[in-house]
Amino acid sequence: MKKNISDHADSVDKSDPTDKQNFYVVKPDETLESISRDLMLENPQYLQEYHNQRCSFLDIIPDDGKLRLLQKLCIPGSKEILKMNALIREKGEGLYQQFPNGKIPFNAEAFSGEYKIRQTESDDGAQKSEYAYSIHFNYIKKEENRYCIHFSMSDFTKDGEELEQKINTLASAFARIIYPVTLVIDESGKFVAAETHQEVQHIINEIEALKKYHQGAYASMHIDQMKDKMADSKNIYSSLKRILPIQFLFGCFYQARYTISGFASPYTDEFSWLAPASPIRMEIVNQTLSEKDSGFLEVLQTGRSVDYRTVEQLFDYDWEYDLLEKPHSKSLSANHSAAYILSAEDFSVQKLKAEFDIQIADYEKSVTFELEKLAG
Repeated sequence: MKKNISDHADSVDKSDPTDKQNFYVVKPDETLESISRDLMLENPQYLQEYHNQRCSFLDIIPDDGKLRLLQKLCIPGSKEILKMNALIREKGEGLYQQFPNGKIPFNAEAFSGEYKIRQTESDDGAQKSEYAYSIHFNYIKKEENRYCIHFSMSDFTKDGEELEQKINTLASAFARIIYPVTLVIDESGKFVAAETHQEVQHIINEIEALKKYHQGAYASMHIDQMKDKMADSKNIYSSLKRILPIQFLFGCFYQARYTISGFASPYTDEFSWLAPASPIRMEIVNQTLSEKDSGFLEVLQTGRSVDYRTVEQLFDYDWEYDLLEKPHSKSLSANHSAAYILSAEDFSVQKLKAEFDIQIADYEKSVTFELEKLAG
């Protein structure tokens, strides 16, 4: 955003309020808040006080902070703004959440703990199914600029038919054998690799042994599928990368860069809202909100699909995604929203509630996802 600022000495118009100028001429619809954001001043009341201490009697800004069109506003220089912001932070009077380098810090150690997950699916507003399970993180170490975190899942439940209950029991047995898995997270907070805790062949042998206790065609099919997945470490990584908790916690969230107004520049991320289909590519915008509780920080996230594929193509596992392809009239249309509640002390995610909706044929499908970290 460009502004015209006139110098007190030579009355020459300038274009940027962050230059070392004494005066700024107010334009239509501008406020103390909008001008303060452009100046990177973290509390507009300080701008009002700065101006009133230096202006003529006729130019004093009233208590309601309303500015006049073409009013000549005294503004601080860049060094003065740095001093004022330091004082604002010292007094805890900042109206905008500021982060080091403009990003929410990624704190790998703070992820340790147990989290409860609840996920529901609905068609045209009627709930179809509900899933619940627990996930566990245990920070291990930092190695070569990467973090190692043990991860496991347990306590699977699902509303449904008896057949589904059998599969859920088998899923719990898989979890006991496979987990914990070591997640490898880079310094930006992104999930980049996965390693099994035990030798792969040992895990495959234990999975095969499940056929003694889980008999029938369906159980045998799932056991064989799991053995095939575990035979290749790339399959383990790709499988974990497709689950929503990993995508929300170790996607691009910590890479977003925020302005003083609390908005982050748009970025693209992937979310598996229609699992087992391929993840949907979405354009995401994050916004930090003013702290209602001094111990927590809220980040609102909104997203819309920028995926060119149709719903059918999402379920086609042989389909290779083309980054150069653009969305068209038949591309899927979907929306996504999420609210992150983070600890203001260590920036760890304490709660997360997300919603997703998509139009499929003649009905609307919606999914909700909730995550809560349990007290240690």
